[in-house]
Amino acid sequence: MRDYKHVTVPKSYRTRRTRTAVKRVGVNSPYERAGGGQKRIAKTLLNLVVVVMTAAAALLTWQAYRMIMHADVFVISGVDIKGVKQLGERELKGFAAAFSGQNIFRVDLDAAARQARMNPWVADVRIHRRLPNRITMVFSERIATHVLETASGRYLMDRSGVVIERISKENAADRLLPVIAIHGARAVPGEAVTSASLAEAMQLLDEINARGGWQAADITVYADTSDSIAVAYGGTIFKMGSGRYDEKLRRLGEVMADVSNRGIAVAYVDLRPERQAAVRRK
Repeated sequence: MRDYKHVTVPKSYRTRRTRTAVKRVGVNSPYERAGGGQKRIAKTLLNLVVVVMTAAAALLTWQAYRMIMHADVFVISGVDIKGVKQLGERELKGFAAAFSGQNIFRVDLDAAARQARMNPWVADVRIHRRLPNRITMVFSERIATHVLETASGRYLMDRSGVVIERISKENAADRLLPVIAIHGARAVPGEAVTSASLAEAMQLLDEINARGGWQAADITVYADTSDSIAVAYGGTIFKMGSGRYDEKLRRLGEVMADVSNRGIAVAYVDLRPERQAAVRRK
């Protein structure tokens, strides 16, 4: 039996390719060529339908917009105002007049809010639409906590140092409030006082209020400068200076208890020196 494992095949019998190459040739029949044309026509018609529907939708949207913008049902009929205690009838009518006869969708709420905040009593305001035809204004008013006394007059002022309004002789709003006297301060309603000593004066009043026993309406704090801060109360001047008010008020309590026991009438007490107090009799 012959062994074919080691038989050598001549090169002339060898083939160069071991795999059969297959090529696909597409042949369009007349029916297929006709179908391709129909597809192109169908695609063109579909695009035309899309264009027509888009134009129709845009036209309907525009017509709906015009109807909403000019419909009587959306013309503002009234303004509801909340959170008001200090603002007068005249100011409120002015706020409401800004919306009179306007379409609820076209009115500029941001512009109306900016206009309302120009009033010194208005700390903030939020404005909402209430369909179909009403506006709601929710106010946060400033609260007068101090009286600012300047060379030009007396003004109501809130806790953040914003001047609210000038106090007239007929206005009794200042009778229950402590006074901060800064004669060189510039007081403009709606603007904050820029004096550096104002914050010190308010801090001193906070300490006094926390201790109790003082009538706020009888307190006047002189604060032309931080170093010269003094309190006038009950016919006596208490020179406080700047800072350490908790410790100074503690010392003041001790001094006043002592002079009261001695029956001494005091003109002023100087608490500016550390750990000491200078007392002057009347």
